[in-house]
Amino acid sequence: MRLPVVISLFAALSASLSACASSGIREPARVEYRNASPYTTAPGAVIRRDCRNGYEVRNGDTLSEVAEHCGTPMRELAEANGLNRPYTLRVGQRLTMPRPPVHVVQRGENLYRIGLRYNIPFQQLAAHNGIGAPYELEVGQQIRLPVGARASTNNSASDRSTGNTSRNTRNARVERTEPAANAPRFDWPVRGRVLTSFGRTSEGGRNDGINIEVRHGADIRAAAAGQVVYAGGELDGYGQLVLIRHSNGYVTAYAHNSQLLVRESDQVERGQVIARAGSTGTVDSPQLHFEIRRGVNPEDPMAHLR
Repeated sequence: MRLPVVISLFAALSASLSACASSGIREPARVEYRNASPYTTAPGAVIRRDCRNGYEVRNGDTLSEVAEHCGTPMRELAEANGLNRPYTLRVGQRLTMPRPPVHVVQRGENLYRIGLRYNIPFQQLAAHNGIGAPYELEVGQQIRLPVGARASTNNSASDRSTGNTSRNTRNARVERTEPAANAPRFDWPVRGRVLTSFGRTSEGGRNDGINIEVRHGADIRAAAAGQVVYAGGELDGYGQLVLIRHSNGYVTAYAHNSQLLVRESDQVERGQVIARAGSTGTVDSPQLHFEIRRGVNPEDPMAHLR
């Protein structure tokens, strides 16, 4: 299974995995514009201008006004033009707009993982780039990101998990994390032998959860009460996937199912059957890939499960 930063969905979820959630950059507060402003046609009116080729400062402009009307964060606009507080502008000064950042697709990545890396819901990335289901990407493809998007330093974007090798289990580097004091109580979603542990694998990749050996068609249960924020098979590599948002910013993922028994927005209880086990996606034997994340950051399920 591919596990290379979509949570976006998780990002959208924690911020909602709209979860998976925007780029996390705070927009400047709306200001009351002076009547002399060339933008204002009525009190409180906002006119978006086409500033792709830059903007020439006019009399009465302030940086916050220009950022507001050009649809770009003020901080990014200041950085792009080498401006420091108090952001003094000169009439006739030409402002360069921030260049929208891009992400170059690496081998093993998908839109879900890229979304996780930048804390952006994968659906938002898809819409921003005109990519439709099943959201297929090519190595080297450039994915445009919203202005201000920054990669999370705690999340890997190029990792892959395979689900049926005991060698990975023996050689994986275990990365223990202590659950937060306010973490929900998580029960096992299904009982079975752990095929692949959490953490770095012997192949140099990373498994952001655990893979559990199961019988085909076995009941997959919600590890804790929460809301279903995704249920579908559109994300390459995960097969039939369910994502559930829990209290205090936690999210759980259940992948490779043969059948989904819940829909998005459903409220589920701890222990409720949400899916039937299978081998969909990039695995060739029945198993469940299970993740627990706090925000966008994966945590070792073994430190949580009871």
